[in-house]
Amino acid sequence: MQQIKESLIKLDIEKDIKEKRGSINPLKMRRLSQYFYQKFSFVIAVLLTAISFSYLFLVMKGEAAGFEMVDSNIKSLGTSFGFDQADIMVFLAARTDEMINAYIDFNQVWDPLFGITYGLMYVAWVSVLFKPFSQKSGFLNLFPLAQVVFDWLENYELASLANQYLAEGMISATNAQLASVFSMIKWACSGLTSMLILIGIVLVCARAIMNKRTTTPS
Repeated sequence: MQQIKESLIKLDIEKDIKEKRGSINPLKMRRLSQYFYQKFSFVIAVLLTAISFSYLFLVMKGEAAGFEMVDSNIKSLGTSFGFDQADIMVFLAARTDEMINAYIDFNQVWDPLFGITYGLMYVAWVSVLFKPFSQKSGFLNLFPLAQVVFDWLENYELASLANQYLAEGMISATNAQLASVFSMIKWACSGLTSMLILIGIVLVCARAIMNKRTTTPS
């Protein structure tokens, strides 16, 4: 009887722990969302945009030159909206081992860092534009981070496939398909983020016009 009671108490404790863990994540997300709404300003958004584009043109372009080919139809798999196993094989087969290693480094280091810069840039713009509506928009300003996550997953898969090609001369069809799915979701998130920013601009303009009308004496 005593053992049954102890087991029931243990189950109750484990249940409480699971419920608390389940409630922590939304709370942390809300705090992070509100932090961005409060701290990000127009100036910070512009600064992050400048940093992101500077990184793109001054760093990314230079690192990508190590594996890009002028006469290639696909300069980088990550810029395509999906691809298949044959596309990846053609991409890798056309390049030397040195170029493939440069591509692996690009996916493991330089592109993930770019994800941080453009992710913060998008979060900043959504936070600034939707700040007047933050009570209703909720975690909306965190949505751009979804693109970053799927970008990183795509980077990981592409780097793994490139390493497999160097070691075995072939690639996994399953991993190739997975990388393609991550790529398509990434670009879908990018499109939705762009729509969010456009909607935010429209809402801010509409709000400014309404405020101007209410303050203008008749």
